[in-house]
Amino acid sequence: METVEYQYVKEIIPAEIEEKSILNIVTRDVNTHTHGFHKYPAKFIPHIPKWAIEKYLNGNKDKNILDPFCGSGTTLVEGILAGYNVIGIDIDPLSAMISKVKTTRVDEAKLKKISVWLLKEIETKNEGTFLPDCETIEHWFTKETIKKLSAIRTLINQVPEKFGDSKKVKDIQDLLLICFSSIIRRVSKADNESQKTYVSHTKVKAPEEVNSLFSSQLDFFVDRAIKFSSITNPKAKNKIIHSSSASSLNKKLNGLQIDLAITSPPYIKAIDYIYNQMVELFWIGDLFQMQTQTKQNEKKSQYIGNKQISKTEYCNYNPYSTILEIDKLDEKLQRIYETDKKNGHKHSFVTFKYFVEMEKHFAEMSNCLTSGTHYVMVVGDSNVSEVFIDTADFLIDIAERNGFRITNKWGYKIKNRFMRFDRKGRGGIIEIDWVLDFEKS
Repeated sequence: METVEYQYVKEIIPAEIEEKSILNIVTRDVNTHTHGFHKYPAKFIPHIPKWAIEKYLNGNKDKNILDPFCGSGTTLVEGILAGYNVIGIDIDPLSAMISKVKTTRVDEAKLKKISVWLLKEIETKNEGTFLPDCETIEHWFTKETIKKLSAIRTLINQVPEKFGDSKKVKDIQDLLLICFSSIIRRVSKADNESQKTYVSHTKVKAPEEVNSLFSSQLDFFVDRAIKFSSITNPKAKNKIIHSSSASSLNKKLNGLQIDLAITSPPYIKAIDYIYNQMVELFWIGDLFQMQTQTKQNEKKSQYIGNKQISKTEYCNYNPYSTILEIDKLDEKLQRIYETDKKNGHKHSFVTFKYFVEMEKHFAEMSNCLTSGTHYVMVVGDSNVSEVFIDTADFLIDIAERNGFRITNKWGYKIKNRFMRFDRKGRGGIIEIDWVLDFEKS
């Protein structure tokens, strides 16, 4: 195995980076400000958007930053902190809501008043009227936990009628919902660390107590939200769009000029975000029409990189007749198809479909960005059916035939090993994230 030579960087990434160099970024904390509001799989570190913002916007205010796969809002938080307007787009509704909460300034007096009321009410409420639409809810939670979570969700639902239905109150209600969501995995019977939501019978978990955990988490949210609001520019705007960025992007942006785009798109055979968030969606999925596993599975089919597909979708696919016209990539799709006797047909199609969707995305971005605008993308390579896929290089090929020019490619070592694909040696671990610095031609 080839030894990687890392360039050590402490906290601040230099503006100029030698092409193909790989950084080992030494940092004390990636969860400052509102970054730590909600656990989220495969987040990229805030140092990357911060680097791009400082390099390309150079302190010029009243600029617009777009993240077309915004996830939990890392780019958007850094954009707001730097004083810019931010636009985030994500197909996943919980992700979009997390991003909205993390980038929205709150009314300090109202937040404190509502939080005090909520915590006081929780002390006296033993149960509520809200119940998840899930027949197997007691598989995931103890009866006592269900009662307490029901009480909290019921009270959060009552916030507008108690405090008024203004935008300021609605923003606080959204913050309370994300705070509520952030404790659900920990109070459930489901394993805390796995990407997949499952109850282990070999390593039995002791769920945390609901009210004390929610109380401490709410204190954390209130403190961070107030500080974030105090240090950010009231004129900086956030706009979160729950949608795909692979179609009608100009219409969604409504003619807004984008001065810099920064993102980390899904990976091939991407993390199943809905599966990862399943217990949370039992309790807040009704907000997005995703409260049941059936509705969750329907939504899942729209996600780029999704590997949960039916045989009818790929039964007519053949990598020899349906090609992407990138020779090396087409050869790898054919190899997956031929060598993996069990799943090769499906895996080849999933990989093919990923690049087709990403091509649509680059075409949409090309229509939205003006000449000279930079688009910084963070992505990792993958292994599919034991075939190495040079995702970053293939995305460069696709971007360049859609109106972009690659100006630099460099990488950094991933410290969070939460990003895993197939187990049992079939996939492997992503070691390096590649930073692709495109410029609109």
